[in-house]
Amino acid sequence: MRNLKKALSVLVISLLAISLVVPAAAANEQVSLVFNGQEYKADLYIENGVSYIYAAALSKIPGLEIENKDYVPLRSVFEAQKGEVKWDGSKNQINISWREKQDEWTVNDLLLQSTIKMQELNTYKMQGEAVMNMVIDGANAEEIPAIPETSTYLEAVYQQEPLAMYMLQTVKLPLEDMDLTEEEMALIGQNAMTTEMVWKDNAIYQKMPPFEQWIVQDLAELGMMDQLTNLMQVTPQQSLEMMNEFGVINVFGEDKVIDGEEYYVVRTFVDSEIFKKLLDEMLEEYNLMELIASTQPLPQDEEIDMEQIMAEAEEIIKQMFANMELNYYIDNLIHKESLLTDYMTIDIDMKFELGENIVPEGPVSLAMNMFGDFKLFDFGEEIQLPDVSDAITQQEFLQQLQDMMGAEEVMMEE
Repeated sequence: MRNLKKALSVLVISLLAISLVVPAAAANEQVSLVFNGQEYKADLYIENGVSYIYAAALSKIPGLEIENKDYVPLRSVFEAQKGEVKWDGSKNQINISWREKQDEWTVNDLLLQSTIKMQELNTYKMQGEAVMNMVIDGANAEEIPAIPETSTYLEAVYQQEPLAMYMLQTVKLPLEDMDLTEEEMALIGQNAMTTEMVWKDNAIYQKMPPFEQWIVQDLAELGMMDQLTNLMQVTPQQSLEMMNEFGVINVFGEDKVIDGEEYYVVRTFVDSEIFKKLLDEMLEEYNLMELIASTQPLPQDEEIDMEQIMAEAEEIIKQMFANMELNYYIDNLIHKESLLTDYMTIDIDMKFELGENIVPEGPVSLAMNMFGDFKLFDFGEEIQLPDVSDAITQQEFLQQLQDMMGAEEVMMEE
């Protein structure tokens, strides 16, 4: 039981750091597939002049409807849904165009122009709410605590140049559905837990309950500031090129009207393979575990070896990547006149399993879904950040905790 609880604690730390499997077909001819101008990796085979593709390989295209679960004729699927399919014999290549154009825009050109507009305006605010459901299952399912549905309210401001951000996140906790002690209930508070984060002047400032104290971490000391800033401030063209390079899929959805305003809908999909490529590139640049340890005031407990915990967390991350299944859909609603992204919806499904080398009691699987709607507004307006002038370092904060714990022990002894 203790090992299981410890493993779940390691899992929580690992989640701070966070493919479609297509059965092989006996292809009788090597054929490549290009979807909306991008290479699309999938198993194909040709029989009697007809190209077939495994249906699951197309499931990552947002909005594409496929009822058959087996191999399907490629041309029939797309032409039935108003797409174009062309054969290029000189390259042995199938070219598909589906929901690639709307009015005078291609989907990539619209995304590029919208990103340029937002970058020119330099600032915006965002607010919204996301609901998360998580299920952990395993051989000792009765010992694994149930995780109730949680909702998160988010407020944020962002400035491109000079780089600055503020994020306020309130997690609403259904305490009545959680098996908590009175002390734990008092620590969490009134059914909600609010955290704040400020990023400015090459540093991250955080405030977490139950403390009303800003804690600062100088990112320059970690030697990561240049890389992190470059990552946050990529140009619109670089962002689009990166999406194309990793195979991110963009298509038009059905137009929407909100409060009398007309919007293009751009649907984007990221799967396990794309996500792994992106993280592999990030892991080459940064030590994520070091970043977590440096920016999170982790508890100092004599009974917990944090170095061992972090090492086990790294192993969990490796195992997560090895068997993770991810489907990540993003809908951007782009105003037809301003070309600004005013609304965004995310829908994430993630599954992975931890083996007995991580959880000795038996394999544990985790399935998570998160769905959220967000509104972007006040483009180009001056942003206001909280006053963090009284911030203390992580080391000073941990020392304060130790002093408080020592004082409590003395009072109990008296």
